Amino acid sequence: MPTKKYDEQTGVASYTIGPPEGSMPVYRTPDDNDRLGELREPEVFETEHHVYTVPFRYQNVHIEGLLEVGVVKGLELLADEGSITIVEKQPIISVTVVGSGCSGQNYNIVEWWGPGETLRDKTSRASQLIKRQRIDNLKGQHDAFIQSALTQQPPDFETVQEAKEYIEKIQQWVYNMTSGYYMPGSLMSGLYENTAYFRIGDTSRPEHTPYKVVIRGGGLDYEDPGTERVRYPADYTFRLVDVVVKKS
Repeated sequence: MPTKKYDEQTGVASYTIGPPEGSMPVYRTPDDNDRLGELREPEVFETEHHVYTVPFRYQNVHIEGLLEVGVVKGLELLADEGSITIVEKQPIISVTVVGSGCSGQNYNIVEWWGPGETLRDKTSRASQLIKRQRIDNLKGQHDAFIQSALTQQPPDFETVQEAKEYIEKIQQWVYNMTSGYYMPGSLMSGLYENTAYFRIGDTSRPEHTPYKVVIRGGGLDYEDPGTERVRYPADYTFRLVDVVVKKS
């Protein structure tokens, strides 16, 4: 049960559940500053931007899981398995990813594992720092058949049969994108681009200073629903990656 504490001076009652007084040590600054080690100065440095854009053909960039590429649409990669790896000669400070999903409920991931470090081997992770970040709830998706069919002027059909097949195709997509009209799905998540910002690493400590990043993405819905190519998670399209590095 919570212990009610009442402060007569402020008139505020606290119902916070906490350990019994004296049961565990609690330290405060400045009285216990010696427990934090030596006094440090903040790290001060200048940065510069290294900007990479579609089709991401650079000497220091490696692509895995490529499906499609177009200057307008972007670089479409398989979810999770697809990746953009960028290696810099200077310490990486942050990464900004611009792109859009093939469905809705998108996410972006940036990893910066060092040599010998993996997610599965905890002993290799320096000081328990998990060198990966993920941003979810990226709603924006690019134009696909169902978005065009529901938002743009319909084509000029030459026959009634052609129009009927067009409507049936819409029905099929809606059925499969909503799991049989059971869930909202990403039928219309939004025709927008996503921008995800990642502040990574710690250049004040060599073991936490990144020089390589691996960028991934995906969407928590179906790709090509109702076809033999259906897959989950959905793919993701990248258009721009802005890598901020520590200026030499």
